Parts: sequence; structure tokens; C-alpha cells
Amino acid sequence: MRFFPIHIGTMFLFLIQFVSVPTASFAQDSTHTYLQPRDTLSNNLLPNNSLVAVNTDTSEMTDTSSVFMQDLIHFVRVGFGVAVAPLTFDSRDWHKVGFSIAGMALLFTVDKSVKQWALHNQNKTDDFLFYLDHYYGKGYSMIFTWGLYGYGALVGNEKLRKLGRNATEAFVFSGAITGAIKLLVGRRRPYAGSNHLFFRPFQFSNNDYQAMPSGHTTVSFAVSTVMAKSVDNIYWKIFWYGFAAMVGASRIYHNKHWLSDVAVGAMIGYSVGSYVVNYDRRHAGGSLSSRLHPYFGLGRFGLVYRF
Repeated sequence: MRFFPIHIGTMFLFLIQFVSVPTASFAQDSTHTYLQPRDTLSNNLLPNNSLVAVNTDTSEMTDTSSVFMQDLIHFVRVGFGVAVAPLTFDSRDWHKVGFSIAGMALLFTVDKSVKQWALHNQNKTDDFLFYLDHYYGKGYSMIFTWGLYGYGALVGNEKLRKLGRNATEAFVFSGAITGAIKLLVGRRRPYAGSNHLFFRPFQFSNNDYQAMPSGHTTVSFAVSTVMAKSVDNIYWKIFWYGFAAMVGASRIYHNKHWLSDVAVGAMIGYSVGSYVVNYDRRHAGGSLSSRLHPYFGLGRFGLVYRF
């Protein structure tokens, strides 16, 4: 079981190597040092001719504080966009929501069967495999997204910085949505009772009644969706979505969630992750969520609609 901290702790290094430096060469001039990758998936995330251009001339350095401020503003706008997204839904979107809810409702019929199957098919190998939920889908995921953002900012790589920013946004906002729904629904966890249709809303301090949706599954799918959509490679996508799916299975294996809890969490995580990835394109298109902005002033706050 103690091998998983090593896997999670080295995930960031794996990502950097996978997308950037399996084969590299260095070049240098008077003010810059360049690391140049060859023929890797880095072309999807990184500039074509160089991974790192570390400027040693401070007079030419990018204003880091300005970049951080832009990313902070982006964070606020994306969060607001997620909050008002239902206001922008058309009939097609609501049809999708309806079908999704119907599908989730059908899973209630097999919740008990899946629970019993998981509890009666446990062994040491599965104990090891399903220990993943102790790391991915928790605070370690945030450390990973922050590390990716920090690395991108440090070396001046805009694509990696934005990837880390988007993954962090997906983690935070999907987690916030899930936390709110948990309190509103108040579903009892499978270890706390055999009745899968027992609900007690607004149990702020009682974790036994915060089963739906699965928070681990939500944030795992949110981060994995951002990562998976960053590179157009089938194996890359299988890795990240498979990682998230393993977290969901782990929550059932450990009797922390019903199958339907995990399915709802996966749906929320994927939806928020996709929204974050597509936000800038929609913003350029002038949607309602891109024209509505939060306003903060001296002793005042509200919404601003830009025509």
C-alpha cells in the first residue's frame, strides 16, 4: 500500500517528461538558455522549437505579477461562469440534463447489488490497487495542479501554466458544487446503513450523510478531464480517465459511496472540467456567462453586464 505515495509524488515529474523532455538538447546565448525537445507529445502543450527559455536578463523578463493577476481574474470569471451556466442552457442542454438524471435514477436500482459484490470480492491485490483514493481526488491533486502551474510560470511556459491554472479551477469549482449538493441531498453512506434511499439533508457536521455525490470522484474527473483534453493522444486520454475511474471504483470498494454517488460525481467532474477547458473559446464568442462579470468596489459588490 505504501507504493502509491511514490506514484502520486512522481506524477508531476512523469507529466513533464512525457510531454517535454524524453529527448532534448541544450543551446545557449548571452542572455538565454534553451532546452529543445525532439519529436514528443510536447508539440501539443509546448512551443514547437523550445521548452524552456530562461531569461537571465532581468530587463527582458515578463512582469510575473501581471501574469498572476490575469490568472486570478480568469479564476474569478470562470467561477462566476460556472455559477451562472444553467442560465445559458438551451432546450438541447436541458434534454441532456434530463437524460443524465434519468440514467442516474436507474443506477439506484443496482446500488445494493454493487455494494454487496464489492464487499464480497476483496483481496490484497485489490486493496493495493484501490488505495488510490487516499491520494488522487484529495489534497494531493491540488498539489499536483499547483505544481504544474508553478513550473509553467517559473520557466515562462504559457501552455503549461494555463494547463495548471485550468486544472486548479476545475478542482476548486467542481468541489464547491459537490459540497453544496452533498448538504442539500443528505444521502446516507453505505457503511452507515443498508437502506440506500435514506436521506437527511443539511447535516453540516455529520459526514455519514454526505454520500451524494462522491467528492473524490468529482474532483478526480474534473482534473483528469482538463489533463486528458490537453493532448490529442488516445493513450494519454485513457491514462487520465482510467485514473479517475479507478478513484470512483475505490470509493465503492471501500464502502464509502454507492454506485450512483460515483456516477453523479463523475458527471459533475467531467462537465466542469469540460467547461473550464472550453471557457476561453466561449468567452470570445460573447455568451451570457462571458458578458456577466462580478463587480467589486469600495463597500460595494454586484454584477456587471457588458454589451
